[in-house]
Amino acid sequence: MVTVTYLSVILATVTQSAAAKLYHRREGSAAVFNFIKAVTAALLLALMTLCGFTLHLPTVLFGLAYGACLAASMYTGYRALCLGPMALTSMLVSFSVAIPLLFGLTVGDETLKPPQLVGLLLLAGAMILTNADKLRPHKGEEDTERRRYGLWLLLVGITFFCNGVCSILQKRHQTLYPEAYTREFMLFAMLLSALVFALLALAQRQHRAKGAARGRGFGVLAGLGMGLANFLTLALAGLENASVLFPLISAGTLLGALLCGRLLFRERLKGNQYAALALGITAAVLLKL
Repeated sequence: MVTVTYLSVILATVTQSAAAKLYHRREGSAAVFNFIKAVTAALLLALMTLCGFTLHLPTVLFGLAYGACLAASMYTGYRALCLGPMALTSMLVSFSVAIPLLFGLTVGDETLKPPQLVGLLLLAGAMILTNADKLRPHKGEEDTERRRYGLWLLLVGITFFCNGVCSILQKRHQTLYPEAYTREFMLFAMLLSALVFALLALAQRQHRAKGAARGRGFGVLAGLGMGLANFLTLALAGLENASVLFPLISAGTLLGALLCGRLLFRERLKGNQYAALALGITAAVLLKL
């Protein structure tokens, strides 16, 4: 059952990234897309909490903190996906696994077994190999392209930090309240995100073009993926060490993004990327030993 949950998290995460790129092709607004995404996720979680809802103040605070970080991550992550290739963006964002990993090994008093340590090293190698040839602009690029690259890198960095903090909040909540208030946690987070993007969408009414309306189905799809991915990750956080959980999800998501980028967006794989696939699969196996 745990394995099925892991695979579901990976599939849902890759689905929301793919939906963002597909929506961007309609030239829609980032605020509108993320509003649709957050509202869809909030409605999904509201349905899940109809029976047995409990108002728990610490969970409300955890959820709101998570929602604030999530909203920032959603916006910058969307912009980063629009500016850069899906595989490369996913690779660099996946480095955010280092934040909960270090938190688990220091504050959380977790330990790693030798196979898991080797798995982490292989995971780092897989992340670097994924697009090692694109980590800096090639010579001869124009200033406009370099500025675009700099903005993309900044957006990836913000997404990286916010994702790492989100993971820590998930793990900390489930450490304090094991297997409890998971639906309430995510509901309050999604409600805050929906409110943030509703205000942004109202402030950017001029960007509500026909493309945004035609692509709203992708926002719904992304919202379903995000709601499921975050809820299932929170459930797993109560069953697995942070130092294993988040690297494993990161490895699976990276491989899924590579395959999706190749099959759906025709992003061609190179030799270093095939090597990254091999390392990533090996890392995933070692991390579960």
